[in-house]
Amino acid sequence: MIHHLTIGYLDPAAVEEGRLVVARPLAVDVVTRLLDEFGKPGADGRPLLDTSQVEFRDGYIVCPWLMPYPVPGVTEFALRLQEATGCVLADVNCCAVIDREHLLAVSRWERGPARSGAAARA
Repeated sequence: MIHHLTIGYLDPAAVEEGRLVVARPLAVDVVTRLLDEFGKPGADGRPLLDTSQVEFRDGYIVCPWLMPYPVPGVTEFALRLQEATGCVLADVNCCAVIDREHLLAVSRWERGPARSGAAARA
């Protein structure tokens, strides 16, 4: 399952009901500056974090976050944007506002390295 991180000035109560209500739009200049720092333009000119497309919507953005492993760069980008703007991070499809601690904990989870030879048999 792919989880998307929705970032913006969202109504937390609406998120907890699985709805998306944007109180006001994000500052495009701040978003653009951070995307320039953390991302790169895709072939079509739209921004990418790692290889995942960032979608600009009506006053907020959506990034693939877990698919099934954390997408590199999304956590750092989201936390920096939140620090700069005070915006809300949410997994709207799961009806969850995502706080800093949860985002960091989930983003640290990584698949263990593949083991072979004697290490795999031990």
